[in-house]
Amino acid sequence: MTLDYNILLEVAVIPLDIILLIFFQIRYKNHSKVNVAFKRFAFLVTISTIVDVITAIVTSAHAQISNPVHYLFNTADSMLASASAISFVLYIYAYVKVEFKARYMFTQVLLFVNYALLLTNPITHFVFEYDADGNYIHNALFVPVAYGFPFLFFAIGCVYMLVNWKNYKKNQIYIMTMAIIGTGALFGVQMLFFDKFLITFFVASLGVLIIYLSLESPEYEKLLETMEQLHESQAREAAAETRERLSKEITLALSQAVDAKDHYTNGHSARVATYAKQVAKQLGKTDEECDEIYIMGLLHDVGKIGVPEEILNKKGKLTDEEFAKIKKHTVDGYEILSTIEEIPGLSIGARWHHERFDGKGYPDGLKGMDIPEEARIICVADCYDAMTSKRVYSDPKSQEEVRAEFVRCSGSQFDPQIASAMVELIDQKALA
Repeated sequence: MTLDYNILLEVAVIPLDIILLIFFQIRYKNHSKVNVAFKRFAFLVTISTIVDVITAIVTSAHAQISNPVHYLFNTADSMLASASAISFVLYIYAYVKVEFKARYMFTQVLLFVNYALLLTNPITHFVFEYDADGNYIHNALFVPVAYGFPFLFFAIGCVYMLVNWKNYKKNQIYIMTMAIIGTGALFGVQMLFFDKFLITFFVASLGVLIIYLSLESPEYEKLLETMEQLHESQAREAAAETRERLSKEITLALSQAVDAKDHYTNGHSARVATYAKQVAKQLGKTDEECDEIYIMGLLHDVGKIGVPEEILNKKGKLTDEEFAKIKKHTVDGYEILSTIEEIPGLSIGARWHHERFDGKGYPDGLKGMDIPEEARIICVADCYDAMTSKRVYSDPKSQEEVRAEFVRCSGSQFDPQIASAMVELIDQKALA
């Protein structure tokens, strides 16, 4: 039997594919996302190469083999070509930790269209068909389906790599850029002048080898993870330094400026911050979380900067208008602190520390777990200091009275879990 296609290159590369597959199974013992994606890519290229060769033989034997068998192998051949290209895209995606559903959706839609055209082809004959003598005929959509979709998937992977270049080695960017240009030119020449010469999966098989030798190794992902951990560590250190500087220079100055306006509550912000940190620690928060809540506590009343001193220090009962101005300090504080980008979430305590667990607080009437946990902690700390400090309208309460108040208001004004933590601290005499 004389073959209609030159299959020598693809036949020659099959042993190499099999050897590489066995080697990868032995070499890649770490089942990480990148390693699994690379092995899947190599596996599909190997299977696709074998099926492509068999398909060429089946198509050449059109006199001895029925058309349904021809359709089966040619359809499977084209579907595997797209599957190999998609596996390359998923390999590229595997380097980026953040998941984007849109990118998967886009490639899935393209793959669905590709497979739909192939599976309906025996009826539509849009892609290929066979004449009465069993000769293979390329129809209008043959080039877009057989070559276009696989090349498009490959291009998507390369473009994604270029857009997210910081996640890859420089030689990955260089080689993939040259590969897409070289492969596109090679496929163009093949389609125009050598359509009977099987080279697609020969090139793909060499690509797998090049990726392993020049770009990929099990150790490289470990290097990536180490670098990522280093960057995260540096970012944490930088954030810690920023928080410390803000705490020492700006935060303390702002809290003291607020407390200085209220003659009866001087030192209130610092005490609330300390109590909030102790409650957070009692709740099992990390040192970093406790420090963040401490800073929020220092600045929880920063909005009072805009409240007139005569209202803050008024000895008699506040009018409705005056009380409205007092309540507005939560929103004003939130707006002031929202401008500080170095510490995201700093404004949480300022806005919501007067919310109640039963939803009857202000400014937003949040209820239960809708209130940020930091604000629920600062609320408890703020109320503890209010009850234990001398105010214009009340004398300080005893620890027994304060404890009873937290028990009584648990579930209404206070988060029960946080109120319980405060009661435990009172019992331990940690706040007295």
